[in-house]
Amino acid sequence: MKSELHCQLLLPGFARGTLAASAAGPALGTLLRHAQREFAGNAADWLCRRFDVAPQQDIPAAPFAALGDGLQPDGYWLCADPVSLVLHRDSFALAECTPALRMEQAQQFVDALNRHFAADGMCFHAADARRWYLDLAQRPDLRTHPLAQVMGRDIQPYLPQGGDGLKWHGLLNELQMLLHAHPVNADLEQGGEMPVNSVWLWGGGELIARAPQPELSIWADDALARGLAMVHQSRLAVLPSSARDWLRQAHDAGEHLVVHPRLSSMEPQQALERLEKDWFAPLLDMLRKGHVARLTLHLAGDTVYSFTVTRADLWKFWRRARPLESYLG
Repeated sequence: MKSELHCQLLLPGFARGTLAASAAGPALGTLLRHAQREFAGNAADWLCRRFDVAPQQDIPAAPFAALGDGLQPDGYWLCADPVSLVLHRDSFALAECTPALRMEQAQQFVDALNRHFAADGMCFHAADARRWYLDLAQRPDLRTHPLAQVMGRDIQPYLPQGGDGLKWHGLLNELQMLLHAHPVNADLEQGGEMPVNSVWLWGGGELIARAPQPELSIWADDALARGLAMVHQSRLAVLPSSARDWLRQAHDAGEHLVVHPRLSSMEPQQALERLEKDWFAPLLDMLRKGHVARLTLHLAGDTVYSFTVTRADLWKFWRRARPLESYLG
């Protein structure tokens, strides 16, 4: 029986820096060589548009992610992720990775912020040690940039903009002074960890759902993907450990979107080798054997590059191999 499965694999943090410059394994090279390429916005934008969630002032990632994290977002919410700013000569850059926090440390930071900013109609929530949210009493006039887009870069061009931009620059300065003096940061630095000296505000909006999508299966631990699936009545399952694990559980025909965790916890070449073993090689084998009708790899950095390939595409022998980074520019 011919398969009707369309497997889509979203890989956040893939198409940036040293990972894109690493050597692709044979399976990934084959898939990219034979695929049709498209490109879109960043990963959060791509996920929201996949569910037809329209931009508000921002891409409204925060309320959906908060729901996926077990919170009950009502009104206007922002992602307020804890970050470490690093001084580079005369400017600040966002560290390449988020600070290593325990949940109790995150809660101490959030409690201090809530005591200080309660009169301003601001309420912070720590759903996870590294994922915080800000619930606002009034909707601000702000446009922001996703955290993943700014990591490792000078923050100045990416600070909140809009009619309330300058007001929020002042609030961020006030917040940074409060965090800088917090005793948890002394403990972090004493243990050789990066301090939490700011939060990154992004993805503001309200929880407005579009049409249900019950035919779509979402496999993810990612809070935004899970929240979007919950609101739009999509089938939802935990992230499988590998492509073979996914296929054993994928009993429903149709579209299956697997959202892999951000690729930042291991050395780039090691990360590619792990993906080759667990995902790219098994998926290529499934495509060749007809267990999967269509495969789409969404390689995400500042931009999502989408590569779709079918079994018939694999016969296009005239397409030549290219370096990985040449597919991502």
